[in-house]
Amino acid sequence: MISRSALTRGSQLALRRPNAAQRGFAAVASPKASYEPTDIAGVKVAARDDHGPVTRLAVIAKAGTRYEPLPGLTNTRKRSALRITRESELLGGQLSSYHTREALVLQANFLREDLPYFTELLAEVVSQTRYTTFEFNEEVEQLIHLKQKKLSAASIALDAAHSVAFHTGLGAPLYPTADTPVSSYLNEHSVAAFAEAAYTKPNIAVVADGASHAGLAKWIEPFFKDVPVSSQGQLNTAPAKYFGGEQRIAKTGGNSYVVAFPGASLKDPKPETAVLVGLLGGASSIKWAPGFTLLSKATAAAPGAVAQATNFAYSDAGLFTIQVNGSAGAVRKATEEAVKSLKAVVEGNVAKEDLVKAIAKAKFDLLSASETSGTGLVHAGANLIAGGSPLKVAETVKALESVTVDNLKAAAKALLEGKASVAAVGDLHVLPFAEELGLKLNYNRYLAVSARVVRRSLKDDLRLAAERRGQAELKFAKWTNGKQGETQNLAEANAAARVSSRSRCRSEVQLLGTTLNSHKAFFYTNILLYDQSTEGVVARDITSEFASAAAALKPGELVKDGFFTLFESVGGLEIMDSKMDSGFLAPGESLDEEYDVTRPLLPSEVVGIIDQLLCLEMAWHLGYPLSQTLLTNVYIEAMLMPDPADIHQADFIRNRPEGVPRDPMFAILRAYCLGLLKACYYVNEKIKSQHYYEEEDFVTNTYNRSLLENIDFYEIRDEIMEVRKMVNSMRNTLSREMLFALSFRLELRTYFLRAIELAEGPARGRPGSLSAPWSQMQHLWDQITKSRRLGTPVPEAFSTKIQRKLASTMPPRPIVQLSFEETSAHFKKLFADGVAVADVFNYTDPENLLNFVMTLQAEKPQPLVYIRSLLQDFLFKDVNILDQVSIRDIIDDDMDIITKPCWRIQHRANDLVEAPHDPRFQMARLMERFRHRTGPCYLDIFRAFCQNRCRVRRMLCHTIKEWEEIHKDAEEIDKLLEVQLRKLPVSLPDWINQPLSIWACFYKIRLMEWIVQLGFELEIYQPIEMAGMYWYLGHLAALRTGHVERSKFNIVSRVGHANQTGFFNVPGQEDKQVKFDRSVRWNTGACVDAAATRDLAEALSCLYTALCRLKLLVPPPRPYSSDALRYDIRMKPFATIFFPELPEYDEFKEKSTRPGMSLDDLLEAAGTYMAKAKTGYEEMSKYNGEQAFAMGCLKRWTAGVKGALKSAIAVGVAIAAVKRAVEAADGEGTEAATYVKGRLEVEVPKPDKGYHEWWIVPKIIEHEINP
Repeated sequence: MISRSALTRGSQLALRRPNAAQRGFAAVASPKASYEPTDIAGVKVAARDDHGPVTRLAVIAKAGTRYEPLPGLTNTRKRSALRITRESELLGGQLSSYHTREALVLQANFLREDLPYFTELLAEVVSQTRYTTFEFNEEVEQLIHLKQKKLSAASIALDAAHSVAFHTGLGAPLYPTADTPVSSYLNEHSVAAFAEAAYTKPNIAVVADGASHAGLAKWIEPFFKDVPVSSQGQLNTAPAKYFGGEQRIAKTGGNSYVVAFPGASLKDPKPETAVLVGLLGGASSIKWAPGFTLLSKATAAAPGAVAQATNFAYSDAGLFTIQVNGSAGAVRKATEEAVKSLKAVVEGNVAKEDLVKAIAKAKFDLLSASETSGTGLVHAGANLIAGGSPLKVAETVKALESVTVDNLKAAAKALLEGKASVAAVGDLHVLPFAEELGLKLNYNRYLAVSARVVRRSLKDDLRLAAERRGQAELKFAKWTNGKQGETQNLAEANAAARVSSRSRCRSEVQLLGTTLNSHKAFFYTNILLYDQSTEGVVARDITSEFASAAAALKPGELVKDGFFTLFESVGGLEIMDSKMDSGFLAPGESLDEEYDVTRPLLPSEVVGIIDQLLCLEMAWHLGYPLSQTLLTNVYIEAMLMPDPADIHQADFIRNRPEGVPRDPMFAILRAYCLGLLKACYYVNEKIKSQHYYEEEDFVTNTYNRSLLENIDFYEIRDEIMEVRKMVNSMRNTLSREMLFALSFRLELRTYFLRAIELAEGPARGRPGSLSAPWSQMQHLWDQITKSRRLGTPVPEAFSTKIQRKLASTMPPRPIVQLSFEETSAHFKKLFADGVAVADVFNYTDPENLLNFVMTLQAEKPQPLVYIRSLLQDFLFKDVNILDQVSIRDIIDDDMDIITKPCWRIQHRANDLVEAPHDPRFQMARLMERFRHRTGPCYLDIFRAFCQNRCRVRRMLCHTIKEWEEIHKDAEEIDKLLEVQLRKLPVSLPDWINQPLSIWACFYKIRLMEWIVQLGFELEIYQPIEMAGMYWYLGHLAALRTGHVERSKFNIVSRVGHANQTGFFNVPGQEDKQVKFDRSVRWNTGACVDAAATRDLAEALSCLYTALCRLKLLVPPPRPYSSDALRYDIRMKPFATIFFPELPEYDEFKEKSTRPGMSLDDLLEAAGTYMAKAKTGYEEMSKYNGEQAFAMGCLKRWTAGVKGALKSAIAVGVAIAAVKRAVEAADGEGTEAATYVKGRLEVEVPKPDKGYHEWWIVPKIIEHEINP
């Protein structure tokens, strides 16, 4: 932030400007210098300086219509539109926004000395624009309609030419026509989402004309720091592809005709194309004169027509156009003459004088665009974004001067021989067709594409028949010189071509696969055919020929076709392998499923099938694919294939006669499967909408099975309710136990769907309502478990054959078989976690929320992926956290608790101040900058703990780097805030020494501790490394202790001053005392926690060091590694952290091995540290929910503390055992170590076998030694 307002400075300089010296005239003006590109803090920047009084500054974003349309300037979070307008006018500046097909341009023209203000303003617009509903409805939408009404035939024709040339991307129109349904896809939310994806540092460039490079560079980093580096949204960045074709649009009120060819791009600026544009020209440069260009001469024969040649250059493509506007007859005549003029250039009919004029015109266009219009800025920015460099003006001018007639002839010939893109708008009865002009459109390619599209649109059975047997009714015609030939049947022509090919050259074959065992090899001509008896297919046994040819090869010699890739070769090896070939059939085996889904079912069989489905459903939740779980069920496959259009078609037996009642057992199983599949659909969609890792957590592939996506949720629920009523009416036909067994299972599906419905509906935010269905399922599961004995398994209702229909490239996999006991344990955990996760809405403050998330996800076994996704959805679904707390509020509340309660710098009243000189305005601006920088990284902590434990550590390793940068930014902002705060009257000591820095550093150290502790939980460290890593953990905990104590001292000092002055007794200040008390309470608990962590880590470090000295822990042989290399690997996540600085390996080794301490001293120190840790954890175990900041999760939090307490006690037991052995050895030498080694045995337990996963306490086993 600049120290004085740019507005004030600009106003002062404006008063002096009339007396400024004026620049004299130069004799000859040389071309302007080229832009000087660089990269500053991830932003691409280019500038050039002509030392003039005016500067043009532009932000070019990769957000043109090639990607999506986007409006321009609007309100920002810091300035209203009125304020932006007012300040810009006072400074004499001009603001504009416009878009091209590739770029959105935000441009400011202003006086040179006002560069800081306008740089900051454009950065604000890019990073902090507010896209409000009323602005979109009242201004943007109306503006779009006005532009639609003003679209002329010329602009529509030019858009149509781009459309047929590029289809999508560059083919998108600059402005949608009046017939485009804008309202169906364009709103303020879609605009904001697109802006978020487009306005990132890799997608923008800042270009200045009239500013020095150094002068611009120093403002980029502070003002563009808030621009995100990346975004969740993705732009369509597919490279442009030229197609060509013709489009004709009938329109009244004007006529336009465009002939286009592939042109020069910004990446490849062909000088001959620019000169050709100058040669063809168009309208005369001199009023009332006909002009010298070829198009000027062509339109002379067609009065009323205006022609113009243009090359539209884009980053990776170009479009050379000739556009003619006027009356229909004049356009037709002028277009014909224009094409003739282009052909004349091909023939070399270009006079030397015309060439000189064309080169001069091209040079003028280049320099004019570079100096006086925004084209130069846009092209420079587009080149930078695309990874290139700005246009070198001097070099380009030299290239233009070197163009010859032969160059023009070759360029024009290439255009006419390529595919043209033609667009006609207006009176189509008069305007010519492309073939009438002799232009090539390559209809053969279009016919082939159309045939392929039609073939692929057929249903599976017809499509396979068409592709395999060639029985397609497609027809084609050969076009020559724009004229259509005879229409022929495609299948008949292919058959004739195959016969001709065989008679002409039998050696032109493609070997697709070979098996040399007992199978014969066949080859096929042109295409692979599966039915060898089909007409037109000639198969020949080549096994012997192939074997003899292979025998002639030398060892190591390989004959390979260019199109026979690794995929085909591996496929050839897998053919007929029962373990890899999904199409392999054993002798007598059929591909069709033999189980009859129409056979009657007994009630016990229905219960058995449902229980088997429950086991498979849980296997799917655990991460196995549907192809190995639920989709192996024959009844489910019959229900899903073909895809049912409504609930009546979702049945095992399709086309059931009307009036025939469904068998009751079928109705029960069908209702259960309906509820099961719909629940699986919602679970799958929920997981896909959140952060998850398919290779680690869950497989979302549904293998083209819809899972009843198109059937309404409530229809399925009502169907289950109807069947439940039917079951209750069968009291006379079913035993009481069987009736309850069936009813309980249907009821389970009802409550599962109810839980899903509440999680998506208005009940979000009401924990009691959300947890009710999960509680009901807990009670139901006990009843289901008791009635399991009534079921009869039906294993033949599950088959691996179905896998062959799901994915032909997937090798056969066995069905996952979970025992019912395993399934029951997992379902009980799922239901319990469903009840627990609803309590997240009992939000009180961010520290309570963090403890809730951490303790829930740290449970063993960890909650299933669906529960973790549900928690993510509750936290991050909308802009507000938990649908109730804004990101700003949660960050401010967290800083209130840790470092600065009731700090006036974050007061919301500061946001209402608009005067730039007011300290409150500057404070609000700085705090918003800090929140914007911190918000994503802060929320990433919560998101990380919603992942599996391995992924938690990995995500924290990435996040720690961002917190290092946040810490640096916080130190800078603290200094600026202190300057502004000292300008305000003080009623309460309002300044804590570097509060933002303390807060950021605290979280950075906290993350580092978590990374080390998770390393113990995930068994990353070997037993021999425990001493060093626990020392480092203690080192980090000691640093955290110091930071918390420092924060606590500042807060307690403020509380003492407030009590002395009676500040809290002033009416209206009671809530502040509550916040101060809360902050003191948290800091007190945090000090105890950090100290206990430090002491227990030190105790374990000393214990493991003693065990290493006694040779009870011996490193394994490592011939290819060293301790130093292993240290580098372990500390790699912290290598970029400036504070706390990572110790060098020698320092780390000395600190962890403690060479200055004797064995007795080590054990004594370990005991002392253990006693302190035990005291700390005992104190923490007595905390209530408020003291522990664990409201809603106190039981889980206390269990973790008690686990650490038990670990401390276990450390004491281990120390005592080692002490006894050492005392019995009476010394520390080799003999004593040998004695101790014979008496003691050390067992390092797995993390899940100890009292706490983060505290790996060695188990000391004592042996009696006979004297």
